[in-house]
Amino acid sequence: MTNIIPHNLKEIWDDWILHGAVLVSLFFQIWLIVFASWRKRTGSMFMAFIIWSLYLLADWVAAFAVGLITKGNKDCGKQVQSDDLLAFWAPFLLLHIGGPDTITSFALEDNELWLWHLLGLVIQPIAVGCVFLNSIWNDPWIPTTLVLVAGTIKYAEWTRPLYLAFLGNFRESMLPPPDAGPNYAQLMEEYSSKDRSYVPVEIIIAPEKRADHSASSVPKKASAGPNHIPEMEDGYKFYKIFRGLIVDLIFSFQERNDSRKCFFQLFPDQAFRIIEIELNFMYDALYPKMVVVNSKIGCSFRFICAGCIAASLKLFVSYHKHKMHMADKCITYFLLIGALGLDVIAIIKLIFSDWTIVLLKNSTAKRWIYSTREKLFFYKLWKPCRSFFDRRCCNRISQHSLIRYSLSERFKWYNKLAEVFGLKDLLDEIQ
Repeated sequence: MTNIIPHNLKEIWDDWILHGAVLVSLFFQIWLIVFASWRKRTGSMFMAFIIWSLYLLADWVAAFAVGLITKGNKDCGKQVQSDDLLAFWAPFLLLHIGGPDTITSFALEDNELWLWHLLGLVIQPIAVGCVFLNSIWNDPWIPTTLVLVAGTIKYAEWTRPLYLAFLGNFRESMLPPPDAGPNYAQLMEEYSSKDRSYVPVEIIIAPEKRADHSASSVPKKASAGPNHIPEMEDGYKFYKIFRGLIVDLIFSFQERNDSRKCFFQLFPDQAFRIIEIELNFMYDALYPKMVVVNSKIGCSFRFICAGCIAASLKLFVSYHKHKMHMADKCITYFLLIGALGLDVIAIIKLIFSDWTIVLLKNSTAKRWIYSTREKLFFYKLWKPCRSFFDRRCCNRISQHSLIRYSLSERFKWYNKLAEVFGLKDLLDEIQ
């Protein structure tokens, strides 16, 4: 039987498929940490499609490479000379599956799969651990262990935000402790008892506290200079209040009145900036890892990961590599430097994020972080680039034109074909 694929091409594929999968996985991580946050800044369907594709392919390629490694050196390719090098590469793929801080889910429905990813948190480290155990007594077992620890932490960092952003858990995290309210039976019993004893008693119904709008016609002065820290704090405060609307919770009259009083005292540009900051916090709570990595435990694990990768790089540099192919050596350095670089970028973005500024208690530290962020980022040197990256959302609201939808009716056969493949709703949304 004649093979369709030439023998030479098949040999090249067998020899270099693992190398290609590992490098492509690293490439996807770099693209995601750079471009995933663009999704909230632009309403472009094309950009959303690119990010969605990268999000799916990054997970698939990393899992595919783990599968290749678990098959062993014999099946992965002749270019990888030692099993201990395969064991050293495998934990890096756990880092890649854990993904960057900028995205954990693309849609709210992805958060419902947290149980599936929790199962993966058990299975994937076991698969990598099996590869590691086969070469545990080889020379690079210490750096391999360090990267395995970092990879497991990264995978857990990916699963935890999915659990927290699942709407059922998201709702439960905002519910206050149960409060039965006043004991009306006991109240009426005491009232009747005192009334029968001819003791003067009266029930007074306290009126609802109303907000004072006397200063509503006098807007607040704008922040001095470019300092928007008070607006960030207001945005975070309103995020904590109104995030309950996502899961159909209601807020009190006092919270409503406080919100109205605050916005009545603002200039329009200030009010819209606070709303933009509030929406940014809501996005960060549902799609990236920001809620997890901004906790004390999350920050600690982030520095532990970076320390493990840096120590692994230092140990690998001193490891004798004269038996390695140049390609294997270069790919290993790419993985180490790439992982360390991605972690350093993630730590820098974490330190200078809005979350860090609003959660810090020290006002001097807040101002220093904010002023340093304004001076540090290179994109602020170019005005058009600054206007894009300073946005926390796309500043657009989607609208549906009934007239345009009615006039641009699709062909009947096209609609039937779309219904067969279940694409009619998607085409209607695009239209």
